[in-house]
Amino acid sequence: MIDHSDMPIFGPLQGLKVVFSAMEVAGAFGPQMMAEWGADVTWIEHVKHDDSLRVERNYAELDRRNEHSLSINIFSDEGKETFLKLMESTDILVESSKGPSFARHGITDELLWKHNKSLVIAHVTGWGLDGDENTVNLPAYDLTTQAFSGYLMQNGTKEQPTPAFPYAADYFTALMVLGSSLAALYRAQESGEGESIDVAMHEIILRMGQYYMMDYFNDKVTYPRANKGKDPIQIGCGVYKCKGGRYIALELVGAKQIKAMFNLIGMGNLIGTKDYPEDMPGSVRFDSPKGPQLEEKLDEYFLNKTADEAEKELAQYDIAAMRMMSYEEIENHPHCLARKDLIEWETLQGKKCTGPNVFPKFKKNPGKVWRPMPARGMDTEAILDRLGYSEQHIRELSRKGIIKTAQKE
Repeated sequence: MIDHSDMPIFGPLQGLKVVFSAMEVAGAFGPQMMAEWGADVTWIEHVKHDDSLRVERNYAELDRRNEHSLSINIFSDEGKETFLKLMESTDILVESSKGPSFARHGITDELLWKHNKSLVIAHVTGWGLDGDENTVNLPAYDLTTQAFSGYLMQNGTKEQPTPAFPYAADYFTALMVLGSSLAALYRAQESGEGESIDVAMHEIILRMGQYYMMDYFNDKVTYPRANKGKDPIQIGCGVYKCKGGRYIALELVGAKQIKAMFNLIGMGNLIGTKDYPEDMPGSVRFDSPKGPQLEEKLDEYFLNKTADEAEKELAQYDIAAMRMMSYEEIENHPHCLARKDLIEWETLQGKKCTGPNVFPKFKKNPGKVWRPMPARGMDTEAILDRLGYSEQHIRELSRKGIIKTAQKE
């Protein structure tokens, strides 16, 4: 059994205590990032069954490393008492549920603040803590919030909308949980008063999809979904098929780069005209006079070059272009190897596991992976012992099914 006292001191969040109750990515990935940055992170798991994430074996090993597992029924009377005692020494609580679930079970923000007035609480839901009664308590996952927010409408082809995989709404929400929790913590440390954050997934993905929708809200313009991976607003921004069947991603941005690209595709004569002046802005809109023709010339250019040839030529003109990489290429690319973007660690069962390193990289207080994903309830005894519970009391809670430990009862 690994006690919290065995946790190494590292990272910019060393000393921070975080507790989260969440099964899926949206509520859990933010605390996971904190764990990799040195925070002491406790994962609350169900007493009777495993977190659904554990089914995704390889992903779970990545997304629960460095964490401690406390298996407890926090909505039972004795479990709630233990949970509230844990909150007394917690800095950030993240909970993910359907609507105001914690409040319905009697765990309100006000009750939590009675036990810790400076506690930062992040409530992660699909639709928020309040609002339309027919919506707020609906089940929600990544795809349903993409559909509601307009994000799904913007992605795919003319014939078929396509979700942004893997799970854009989940990960955007998780990163917003991370940022807002730390922002609230900064204020709590200054004022001594905690904060409650209402993180609704549909609102986060609504904000992330703002680029196109602003033209609708203000000018009532609705752009079509991308045509074969092309940006519907500007030319030279999308995915192009190259000679040999590989694909390259192009972002044609910047006056110098646009001029160079026009010359490469045989359209340099347009530079200096009224529609494409020398001092043109940093992008060319698709609805400009020659927009469709320019896109046709770009398609032709790439179909006559391999992805490697195009990438090398465009790099000479400082044009942002990159061939679509496979996982095998990522694993063996010199840049990824030089930056140690992938690392290997050992699971609890002694198996080697490979996955992404800790990002971003802090120069003075780097993050690290020091512990694999724990077994369910692996740290229950150690956590309760730290809270002052006797061995006999812990056994009694276990006998009643209030907690689960890693030991056989």
